[in-house]
Amino acid sequence: MWYTDGSRIEQGAGAGIYGADVAAIQVWDCVKALQELGSRNKLTMAWVPGHKGHKGNEEADRLAREGAGRALIGPEPFCGIAKTHVRASIDEWMDGKSREWWRKLPQQRQAKMFIKERSARLTDDLLGQNRKAIRIIVGLLTGRCRLNKHMSLMGLAEEATGGFCSEEEETSVHVLCQCEGLARLRFLILGEENPSASSYTEAPLSRLWSLMQRTQLDRVL
Repeated sequence: MWYTDGSRIEQGAGAGIYGADVAAIQVWDCVKALQELGSRNKLTMAWVPGHKGHKGNEEADRLAREGAGRALIGPEPFCGIAKTHVRASIDEWMDGKSREWWRKLPQQRQAKMFIKERSARLTDDLLGQNRKAIRIIVGLLTGRCRLNKHMSLMGLAEEATGGFCSEEEETSVHVLCQCEGLARLRFLILGEENPSASSYTEAPLSRLWSLMQRTQLDRVL
């Protein structure tokens, strides 16, 4: 009886095959050995649960780990790569690059308070809203909307304060997280009087849109 197993560690990947006189081997050697064995014998491939005390399987597992730790000798790639692995690697690379770009971007101070990093879930949630909601939500998350602070920066409003209270500049963060005039309404919709900015993007955007409708800001933004 022959036992085979595979292993993937940080240093690389390997496979082991255990039988009469077999030592640790790498993936390509394992494939060649099985092909040669099958050319002269009838093979039956069977799955053996790992770590169940099967001596042969435990030995194959040890050989696979040993093979994975050895340096590759020969041209790369030494074996085929699954499409799912390629896609996962590309997605991981893109996520890392986007997080790095967003972190190093010197602007967008207010947007970074709401959006910590690239999020496929947030993107899908936003695109699931109607066009009006998308426009208003994006404006709120980036601070580029018809609140007094932004309008004053554009020269379209005399005061940066106003709205529901006159104590602070009317920004998205103030309206959504801090304004005392909206504390009770935020509690009824969000369960918090003073939620953090990131809580709006970590939860379904329907809560943000509901707040806009209850305050009737969806009519003016």
